[in-house]
Amino acid sequence: MSYNLYQIDLPEHPEAVIFVNGFVARDRAGFLWMWQNLFWIRHTTAQAKGCVQVKAGICGPREVIMTSYWRSENDLKDFFRGAGHRQMMQFTAKHPQSLCLYNETYQPLRSGKYTHEPQGMASLYARV
Repeated sequence: MSYNLYQIDLPEHPEAVIFVNGFVARDRAGFLWMWQNLFWIRHTTAQAKGCVQVKAGICGPREVIMTSYWRSENDLKDFFRGAGHRQMMQFTAKHPQSLCLYNETYQPLRSGKYTHEPQGMASLYARV
């Protein structure tokens, strides 16, 4: 089997950040809200200034995880302060027991490996 394998050329101090967030439905209201809004959340995040790519994965019927790639931590912070994110959080404010939410932010330490086309961090930095 033959395919192109490449790595990306990361700067010494990359500005880009990776944001991982997840939703776990804890009751019927959380389950319905999550599945009714999942595609809107993904679309709104992908359209935000500084967001380069969003990947969503289904962990199970009650859990979804999203990974988004941002040009900088400031772009991600601006997204948190924006109307789209506020709208996402309104359900949690009204129904605090219905969803378990978690998030983590990472900066890349080294290049990943990629085949065929740029994904994730390779969408931000040039090929080696």
